[in-house]
Order: sequence, then C-alpha cells, then structure tokens
Amino acid sequence: MLELFEQLGCRVSYREEGATWAMVEQEGLRFDIQFIERDREPMALELKRESHVAFISSDPKREMERIEKWIESQGKTCMADSWSDKEYYFDCPEVFVDFVIEVMHRSVVE
Repeated sequence: MLELFEQLGCRVSYREEGATWAMVEQEGLRFDIQFIERDREPMALELKRESHVAFISSDPKREMERIEKWIESQGKTCMADSWSDKEYYFDCPEVFVDFVIEVMHRSVVE
C-alpha cells in the first residue's frame, strides 16, 4: 500500500516502528491520510466505490495506465474504470479493503 502511494507522489509522514498503520502526505499539499492494516476480506466493488481517495493529475488517463502497469508488475490485480473522461478510479482488491482510488483531472477542482 505504501509503495503504491509513493507511485502517486506521496511519502510516509508518520509511522511508529512495528505499527499496522501509517500516515501519508503528498508533497506540497497540506493533508495527511491515515491507513490502518486490516486482516479481513475486501468489500464488494460497488460498495468500495462509495468511498474513495482522490488525487489530482493533469493527465489522469496516462496516470491510470502507469499505475495499472505498476500494480500488475507487483503481482497484484488492478481493476480500473472511469466515471468520465476526467475521472478515473481503480481498485486493487488484494490491498484495498473498503475504498478505491480516484485520479481526477485538475479542471474538475479548478
């Protein structure tokens, strides 16, 4: 999970030694996201899509293609789709238990 967030331009901002949780931040932005490791089966995708973490990109389609290749190079499954030509999302069911990640074009938030 943490390696995936590094691919999205994030870094670990806080993690205690041996902890099953960590906080990540995206450089240049003032926010932290906390993730907690869980040992349980993932929710169904239709439920996971209701909770997502969104990242901004000037080329979300290209970003999604790059991330999808990286996830698959790690031996994991990537299920990518889009809501529009400016809003893409993906699931990595072996890693994400109850959310998906969205990559949106900058114009959506400007």
